[in-house]
Amino acid sequence: MIKAYLVILPTFFVAFVFAIFPLAKYLDYVRPEWVAMTLIFWVLVSPNRVGIFMGLCMGLLLDVLHGQILGLNALALSVLAYLCMLLHSRMRLYNTIQQSCLVFVLVGLYLLVSYWSESIVVGQGNIALLWPSLGSALIWPVWYNLLSAVRRYFRA
Repeated sequence: MIKAYLVILPTFFVAFVFAIFPLAKYLDYVRPEWVAMTLIFWVLVSPNRVGIFMGLCMGLLLDVLHGQILGLNALALSVLAYLCMLLHSRMRLYNTIQQSCLVFVLVGLYLLVSYWSESIVVGQGNIALLWPSLGSALIWPVWYNLLSAVRRYFRA
């Protein structure tokens, strides 16, 4: 069990690095939600190890990383983990292209919850919801295969 977390947590670390990696201004609008996609992957392949609590913890770390109010991303990632746990048995049957469509919807809902909670607390949030969802859906097959290879290599 501990061996699995020695594989899971470094993949989240890589996702955090990609989340803050500087991009050109026009590419920043379609920046994939790396932490959300990593959470979707691990809930999909190992729902007994990664779930709502992991989403809450990663959301708090993401809030600290981006300097946002604590709990905004934690709430959104917890909701995302819950939705993935509901859909995990169905989503495992899909190929990666079909999963990309579902990732588009799930990341869009994650961003919607994040925008909603930020607009309640702060008053105005970032309204770019569609483009990061599209970027996440486009990169999902590569990210899924990469994380699957890491999982197989370390037998997690």
